[in-house]
Amino acid sequence: MVDGDIKLRLLEDTESDYKLLAKWYQEEEIYTHFEQRSLTYDEIVDKYRSRTFANSKIPVYMIEYKDRPVGIVQYKLVSDADKNLYKIASDKCYEIDIFIGELELYNYGIGRRSINIITNYLLNEKQAQILVMCPLANNLNAIKCYTNCGFTIKNEFYTEDTIGNLQNYVLMVKQK
Repeated sequence: MVDGDIKLRLLEDTESDYKLLAKWYQEEEIYTHFEQRSLTYDEIVDKYRSRTFANSKIPVYMIEYKDRPVGIVQYKLVSDADKNLYKIASDKCYEIDIFIGELELYNYGIGRRSINIITNYLLNEKQAQILVMCPLANNLNAIKCYTNCGFTIKNEFYTEDTIGNLQNYVLMVKQK
């Protein structure tokens, strides 16, 4: 998937892709909003290897800007448990996660353009009816970016993050 100098390619089961993820996961700006802690190389491989398989339920795309890997975007079909949490009834509901790992490239529009690429794909190719993004409520840059991509704030909710701490999230929705 391509839009000018932005390209989304599937994450590959390669040392080079895992090393980039491991580098990005050491950045506090990344892990505090995405994983809540830094991940080791082995944890990266454990988490992402299955997502490189053709039948993955969570496809991960490497975001490339001017042929340089700069972050990832991924999506998944929203589970029934999360539909209950989000108060959404649609069977064609997908959740999107994204981060730009190269911090010096923040505010270049790379995240916004990447989200637009993946949302167009999900709406047109996967026939999604509802798209959701769930940033932490204190991640104001992400909320602003997602709003610029046509997502609206539906509500806020509390749930445990990846390490078990109760966190405040914003449910942002885009409908077809």
